[in-house]
Amino acid sequence: MNGVQISSARDALYIASEMEKRAVKLYERAAMLWPDNEMTPAIEGMLADEKQHLKHFTALMGDTVPAQADALLLSAYAGGILFEGGLHAAARQGAFNSPEALIRYAAAQEQIAVDSYTRFAAQCDHAPAAQSAFLQIAQEESLHLTALHRALAT
Repeated sequence: MNGVQISSARDALYIASEMEKRAVKLYERAAMLWPDNEMTPAIEGMLADEKQHLKHFTALMGDTVPAQADALLLSAYAGGILFEGGLHAAARQGAFNSPEALIRYAAAQEQIAVDSYTRFAAQCDHAPAAQSAFLQIAQEESLHLTALHRALAT
């Protein structure tokens, strides 16, 4: 994983949690910038979904977190996967131009997550528990991606 060694399910879940924290922060900031307009329900929906993912991944991880140095490395790595450029880049890409644009943007980010988790799993032959955790996370993200695609189709 580009120099990051995942050796346990705990590390896999920590990366997933860090990625979800980034998503939550982006949507929380967006909610502050667009508090009362047509974007509000879409932003609040995305925020609720990402908070649910974070809660689930955190619960799976439990109280065991990586050692501080490992946590910093895993966190930095996770920070470069989703929502590259943060809120400003999302806005420049038109993510907040309409609810449909936000769903398309969120779907693209979910696809990145699914692809990343699947790739991570493939690289974890040495750690079956981590591989299993990444595959489970990828499956959950796939379900969310499918829901976003359905929302675009209606």
